[in-house]
Amino acid sequence: MSAQPEYAFSEEQFDALREIANIGMGKASSALADLINTTILINVPQAVCVPISELPSVLRDPELVTAGIYLQVTGDVPGHATFVFDVQSAHRLAGVLLGMPEVNLDEVTASALMEIGNIMLSAYLTAISDFTGLQILPSPPVMAVDMGCAILSAVIVNMQHLDDFAVTIATDIYDPEGLISGTFVFLPEPGGIQRILAAIGMG
Repeated sequence: MSAQPEYAFSEEQFDALREIANIGMGKASSALADLINTTILINVPQAVCVPISELPSVLRDPELVTAGIYLQVTGDVPGHATFVFDVQSAHRLAGVLLGMPEVNLDEVTASALMEIGNIMLSAYLTAISDFTGLQILPSPPVMAVDMGCAILSAVIVNMQHLDDFAVTIATDIYDPEGLISGTFVFLPEPGGIQRILAAIGMG
């Protein structure tokens, strides 16, 4: 990661990245609805491209304990993808998937959450791939439970090569029981965002 951004985005390019983010999240929400077999509504109040140094600020409460699902991305746009959601939302999602009104964060619940995160992250990346024609491949997921800022910081620290910017989406998902809040973060390796923009004729 360089000390100074090597690439300046125009407002039109930012708009294109936001649109891709919205398309990806729509695909992810559809995958979630199919998985838990219920109708859901999705609201994307914030889809932005931010400097890595400002990444923790995209979380609603960086010090809130969260469940983070992480996977590595390979292919034409290698990088790292994480879906972070508060523990209460994580419990609700796992409970719906497992058919249980209340759950604890144990091995079975963790497995259910990784399945949910994997399906949502993979659907999002597939949407980007379909939209751009680029090959974007996800690895198997892993999960961590910690403050949101700590999870994002750990991802950044363990990565040797990152772009100067991250694509982030703060997401509100509503099912019949209420609200599920989460934040999706895509951390491309250097040149990844430029490749996405070039693939849609905005490089």
